[in-house]
Amino acid sequence: MAIDSVQLPKDKKSLARVISLHVDRELSRLSYRRSMWQLAWYYLNGYRRFDIFDPGNNKIVPHYLDKDGNLEFQSQDLISMIDRITGRLSSMDLRPKALRQGNSLAGMRERASAQLIADAVFSDHQIEEVKAQFASLFVTLGSCGITGHITDHPTIGLSADLEVVHPKELFPFPSLGVDRSKVRGLVRQRMVPLTFLKEIYGAKIEKNKKDMDVWVWEQGHNMEVPERESELGQEYPDGQYGASGMKYKAGKYDTEMDVVKIREVWIDGPRGTCQRYIVTSGDYVIEDQDLSDVEVYCPIGVARFMDSGTFHGIGMFDLMFSLVRELERMMKSLFNNVRDIDKYGVVLMPHGTVNDRAMLRDVGKGLRYMTYSKDALMGEDFKPIVINPSNAGDAPGKVAGFARDVMKQISPLQDLIAEKGRVDSASGLQFLDEQLNRAMTNPTSGLQRAFGQMYKSTVSAATRHILVANPTLPVNKLTLDLAGAVINAEEGTVNFKENPIPNMSQISFAVREINPKSELARKQEAIQLLDKKLTDPAGFKLYALKEGLDFAMWMDEEKAAYEMIVRNILTLFGSGGDPQQIILTPHTARPDIQLRVLSSFMTGPQMAMASHQVQDSFKSFREALISFMGQTLPSMVPNPDEIQDLGMEPRQQLQQPQGMMNE
Repeated sequence: MAIDSVQLPKDKKSLARVISLHVDRELSRLSYRRSMWQLAWYYLNGYRRFDIFDPGNNKIVPHYLDKDGNLEFQSQDLISMIDRITGRLSSMDLRPKALRQGNSLAGMRERASAQLIADAVFSDHQIEEVKAQFASLFVTLGSCGITGHITDHPTIGLSADLEVVHPKELFPFPSLGVDRSKVRGLVRQRMVPLTFLKEIYGAKIEKNKKDMDVWVWEQGHNMEVPERESELGQEYPDGQYGASGMKYKAGKYDTEMDVVKIREVWIDGPRGTCQRYIVTSGDYVIEDQDLSDVEVYCPIGVARFMDSGTFHGIGMFDLMFSLVRELERMMKSLFNNVRDIDKYGVVLMPHGTVNDRAMLRDVGKGLRYMTYSKDALMGEDFKPIVINPSNAGDAPGKVAGFARDVMKQISPLQDLIAEKGRVDSASGLQFLDEQLNRAMTNPTSGLQRAFGQMYKSTVSAATRHILVANPTLPVNKLTLDLAGAVINAEEGTVNFKENPIPNMSQISFAVREINPKSELARKQEAIQLLDKKLTDPAGFKLYALKEGLDFAMWMDEEKAAYEMIVRNILTLFGSGGDPQQIILTPHTARPDIQLRVLSSFMTGPQMAMASHQVQDSFKSFREALISFMGQTLPSMVPNPDEIQDLGMEPRQQLQQPQGMMNE
């Protein structure tokens, strides 16, 4: 299906109405699912009774209490299941990882530049914050969006603001029902303050306000997208109290704000780009940009927990709600049966034998009684008769157990995650991790694609800003993945006059770890490597440093050495063409640790792409570290005899004109 087949009209008012038509059709199709999303919020927040459940009109009337005024029985099975799966997804390392195809030096440098930009504009703290919020909506509702916006703050500098997008704001474009393969764009419908639009688009917003979908929002209420006029804003008559508890007097307090319902449309272009961006409200087209000549990507990444083939996915609430409701009903019935045996039992007493009801209350703790008259046919056997209440016995408990078994079959993750807490061997933990990763393939893949889309769009926007302003960005992390970037090590900055602006059509983004192992499993693996003598204590410590494992060991010296060698490698490598200058002294901390890292880097693909001058500088650097080590050599480096064969004295000071300075 070609983009042109959407057949968008050229007339602005007609264009706005066509977009509204597509969104309204999707809203109609999504009425039940949107009601389930609302129901999920109520349910997870303790509501169990719903007097009105009308998906067609998206209307739900919830209550905490049952019809007798008692709290409804609440099972925590679903909440626990969602929490465990959310925790598993939250253990993923969702920080951006830049990728590029090809093995050229230019490509490697572009990838390093993209990684530097991503690390500069996205903070680890920010990603951790949105990760938990995203995972919760993603697991519960089945779909979720993530978007980023580039801002140039006067004090913070160039940065990205991340936002989790609720699935109720997202729609496919055009509206094609179940056939997602023909979707050619994305629509986001939301409420924004009128002042926000004025700041972006200027006076034309106020001028065309009459054609826009403008509402009055009463502060204290949720800023939801209204589908009926009564859903947004609330008139408080003079003398009554608002949501804040402050007495409202007409004209005295400004508690209202004009908000606008807008629809943002991104229409797909070639190779994952956007060819058109449209913003409408009511019958007015606020913005209509042709992006054919600009490399722009859709800023919203959408993830689906369980893919149903439609635009929106299926979440755990969809899968488990009916089972959990039946479980709760059966458990409530079971508890009521136990309670009612004593509380509501009935005793039949012969007429004239009991005159004091208090006696029965003392004996039966609430037993009710009735009297009966003697029948001649009964003979002389005239005694009290106890009638126990009719109940279902243990049947509700069996039904509840069956419901739990079905839930476990639908979501085997529940047992797998719980089982990890009872396993302490590396092989057992590794096996359970593999089982969990296999079971979570679809959710984790969807999450990675969503975050990758958002990272690419946001970094692309940052590169356009860099092309105009050419700012100097901070280097927040020094890793060997940045080889090829020219970094000012002293100031901890990077300037793009010395580095290439990445061609984003050649760059993609993933997350750092899609199938994480638990820290306990990684610790156990490291210990086993040491126990089996596959590494030595120094190698063990180096592995712990690189993996960020929190062992109870003193490693300040090793950590300093590791950070120093990473900095020296990046500095010496430079652009890969001309080696930069580093300072090397015989007092270098832990040269054995540094040598391990250096040797590993020199055997990697980066070195093969570097110039002969850079390669020669690294060889001299390695020889100097060997010289500084003396006799304390790990098994993987040349011994002193091999060093002699190279024509060097073990303690010889190197004089390398390019790349190194000795002190």
